[in-house]
Amino acid sequence: MSSDVLTKQRIQPWQATVCLFVCAYLALGLATNSLRAYHGLMVLAIPGALLSGERGRRFFVDWAPLFVFWLVYDRLRLVQSLLYSRVAVEEPFLIERAAFGWLAKGDVPAHAAHAWISSHTGTMATALEWTAQLVYFSHLFVAPAVIATLWVFGLSRGRCRAAFVEFLRAFTVLNFAAIVVYLLAPVAPPWWVTLNGMARPTAELVAHVDMAAGMHGILIQGMIRNASQWFAAVPSLHGAYPVLLLLLGLRRRSLWALAAISAYGCLMWGATVVLNQHYIIDLLAGAILSILAWRTARSPGFERIIRIGL
Repeated sequence: MSSDVLTKQRIQPWQATVCLFVCAYLALGLATNSLRAYHGLMVLAIPGALLSGERGRRFFVDWAPLFVFWLVYDRLRLVQSLLYSRVAVEEPFLIERAAFGWLAKGDVPAHAAHAWISSHTGTMATALEWTAQLVYFSHLFVAPAVIATLWVFGLSRGRCRAAFVEFLRAFTVLNFAAIVVYLLAPVAPPWWVTLNGMARPTAELVAHVDMAAGMHGILIQGMIRNASQWFAAVPSLHGAYPVLLLLLGLRRRSLWALAAISAYGCLMWGATVVLNQHYIIDLLAGAILSILAWRTARSPGFERIIRIGL
């Protein structure tokens, strides 16, 4: 057997890294009894890495920041209980009521929307509830779909490749900055106040949460019940992602894209309030963090850091 064949068959460092990372992550989940059924899909990354060539290496390297964020975000469930004593409950409620109570006759808009749906059982309320749920869930797919589209076209088009790199960097900065904010200053969402008033979370309260009493929609109830953390209301990534997409649209200077993104952003912001998931101040915090992340990712200093890291 020639040395060239042996070289091709030898496991490359990036392939070994992918395999070890997947095994370590699953081992951590097993050791902490926090594995979910969807974690089993990670196993597919091992043959995917071992059987792929240069294009596979490029895919794993390009998408690594997004994969790492998803996995770190998922592990936040291990630290949530350590933050209970520091969760802000009353302060954000009072700020929201003072700033936007005029929209809901002195109540916070999220609670007013929740009360309205609770008191209506007609077609309009049902349609509103399901539409809001579908919009709310879409944040799991819209931004990744945009990233994937830019990546695919970027394989042959330099302009799309540049847009992919720029957007993914801003997306990564935004996501990890949000995690840092959560760890430093956890904030309760409005549905927690609906259920528990101004009480800070405790292990007992968390264990006996009745999701159906705090929010409408079986899809949302199931999603939040299995979420990795409940007290990262500020900043709202649901509010942040449409703003980041809008900044990308401004960069591309496409009027139809700007109109579509703006409409989507309005729907998303409205859905999070209607479903009692976020205060308006949470959404504004997400928008501000998006702008800061976009500017940071495009700064010369950030580019130098990236080059040093590589």
